[in-house]
Amino acid sequence: MSNELICVADVKNTLGEGPVWDEVENTLYWVDITEQKLFRYAPSTRKIDVWKTPSKFGSFALRQNTSGMIIATKNGIVLYDLQTGIEEQISSVEDELIENRMNDGKCDPVGRFWCGTIHEVSDPALRKPIASVYRVTPDRQVRKMLNGIKTSNGFAWSPDGKTMYFADTPTQTISAYDYCLETGRISWGRTFATVPKENGRPDGATVDAEGCLWSAHFAGGQVTRYSPEGDILQVIHLPVRNVTSCIFGGGDLSTLYITTAREDLTPQELEEQPSAGGLFAIKPGVSGLKMNRFNG
Repeated sequence: MSNELICVADVKNTLGEGPVWDEVENTLYWVDITEQKLFRYAPSTRKIDVWKTPSKFGSFALRQNTSGMIIATKNGIVLYDLQTGIEEQISSVEDELIENRMNDGKCDPVGRFWCGTIHEVSDPALRKPIASVYRVTPDRQVRKMLNGIKTSNGFAWSPDGKTMYFADTPTQTISAYDYCLETGRISWGRTFATVPKENGRPDGATVDAEGCLWSAHFAGGQVTRYSPEGDILQVIHLPVRNVTSCIFGGGDLSTLYITTAREDLTPQELEEQPSAGGLFAIKPGVSGLKMNRFNG
C-alpha cells in the first residue's frame, strides 16, 4: 500500500458502509446495506469474500470473547454467526416507525455497542427527527440515549475514551460529548464541526492515534481530518462523490480504508465515476486505533 489513493476492491456497492478491521484475521469487513451483502477483504492476497445477509445490516462490531458479530439490523439488535448465518435477537427497535431502520454503530473502549437509527426517505431534506441512538451493554441491556435524530452516523471515541463523537448527517453537524467510561453515559453535547454543504454531509468516522477525527463526507467526495479542537488538518479527495465511512487497518494500522456508494448517482454520474461503490485505501501518514469489540 502506498501513500497514493487507490481502489483496492471495485465491488460497486450500492451503499457500502461500516468498515471494521479484524486485527486477528488481518482482514477488513464492511457491508452493502441496500444489497444485503457482507464483504471481507484480505490485503495480503486481495481476496474478497461475500455473504448474503438475512436482513439489512446497518452496522456491526466483532465480539470480544467469541466468534461472530453484534449487528444493528433493520429489525433491531442481533448476534450473528457468520459461519452458520444464524441470528439471535437481542432486542427489536422502533417497530412502529416503518420508515426507520438501524444505521451506523460502533463499540466504546470498554465494549458497549452504540448504534442509531435513520428516518430513511429518498430526499434527505425530508427526513424527520424521529430516529434515536441506543446503547447495548455487555449484559444485552438496550437503552435509548438520544432522540430527535434524523440520521445516526459517525460514532467514534477519543484515544482516552473521554470524548464521543456523533453526527446527525442532515444537520451538517458533527457533535462531541463528554463520555464516562465507567457508566457509559454522555453529557455536555456541543458542536465539534460544521460541514459546509458544498463539502457534502458528515457520514461515518474514525479517530487516529493522535486523537484526530476522520469524517467521510457523503455527496462531498472527501474525507476530512479534524484536530481534537475541530480544526481542519487534512483533506483526502476521492474520484467518487458518495464517501460513506473510513477505518484504519493493516498490520500497523497505518492504512485508511474508505467505503463509498453508488446510491443517488445518475447514469451520467456513474459513467463519470466508474469506481463509485468501491473500497479505497491510502496511507495518510498517521496510524489508527485498534477497533473496539463488543464485550458480551
